[in-house]
Amino acid sequence: MNTLKSFLFLLFILLSLAGCTNLLYLSKLGWHQSLITFHSVPIQEVLDNQRVDHESKEKIRLVQEVKGYGEKKLGLTRTENYSKYFEDKGPVLHVLTVSEKDCLRLYHWNFPITGKVTYKSFFTKKGVLKEKRIFEERGYDTFVQQAGAYSTLGWLKDPIFSSMLQWEEATLTNLILHEMVHATIYFKGQTDLNEQMATFIGNHGAIHFLTEKYGKESEQVVGAIHNQEDDILFSRWIDQACQRLSKFYSREVSRDEKIKGREEIFCSLKEEFKKISFKTDCYKDFEKININNAVLLAYHQYVHRLENFHALNEYFENDLRRMIDFFKEIRTSGREPSSYLERWMKERGISVPASLQ
Repeated sequence: MNTLKSFLFLLFILLSLAGCTNLLYLSKLGWHQSLITFHSVPIQEVLDNQRVDHESKEKIRLVQEVKGYGEKKLGLTRTENYSKYFEDKGPVLHVLTVSEKDCLRLYHWNFPITGKVTYKSFFTKKGVLKEKRIFEERGYDTFVQQAGAYSTLGWLKDPIFSSMLQWEEATLTNLILHEMVHATIYFKGQTDLNEQMATFIGNHGAIHFLTEKYGKESEQVVGAIHNQEDDILFSRWIDQACQRLSKFYSREVSRDEKIKGREEIFCSLKEEFKKISFKTDCYKDFEKININNAVLLAYHQYVHRLENFHALNEYFENDLRRMIDFFKEIRTSGREPSSYLERWMKERGISVPASLQ
């Protein structure tokens, strides 16, 4: 499919689902995605290219192994993702998160296919900064992050981006499995649950895969375990941070007083964060960020409730495939996933620390 046909195909899907809503934004996404599709080349061409270094080729082969593992061992959906390669020249995506200033409430956008989403993605820095300014002028907190990959939820063939090949094996394995989860199980309008589920399965799946490939004492497995442990540490810290802020925002004082008073809490939170002993560099840049509600909630939606997923995994005797099948069943049933999951766990006596619920 050439660039123009790819673009028109994407635009047709988006328009048929959304009418004119967000037309300009969606058409820009479609155009950039079609360029990526057009300029992506088959993996075998890269592997046969003598100018491509050995390490990059090994990372490409690793991605193929991880994909095969996810499909065969974990039951993740078989796709043609990662069968092509795209040479990117910077962050793959720029992601904007927006929040109210006087309460922990994320702004959300409604899109076709995904439903309600609490972040908005841009292929260009110019685009995301323009949107950021608009919301700041309207009195919101904002936060912009760069993403190294994304999932089109099985609608298109997601390529291997060249920037992925710079990552360590544990991180790369985790990322591929994370995105494969999105292409397998996606609950429309449930951003938090989708991201937390993918985070947990990415962490555990990486440990399982790397253990089979390199052995449990290998540096790759140690790295994957440390990634998981750091996510848990960060999850606990940010859960408590959000609880503290929620309590402060619930006070019967004016909006201006809340906005002024929260700065002291933000400073305190940064000092507490500096005391955490992380084992990896996953969160090394966090203390450099000026904290606001959008920052905390952007991270929170990825790592909140990880303890719940650990408890659920133990119930399934650490069989990750059984856990994935369980979420597939919830999706197929059409039930509201978050409330159903909470009720299901409670009925079976699956408990997590009360402070983290």
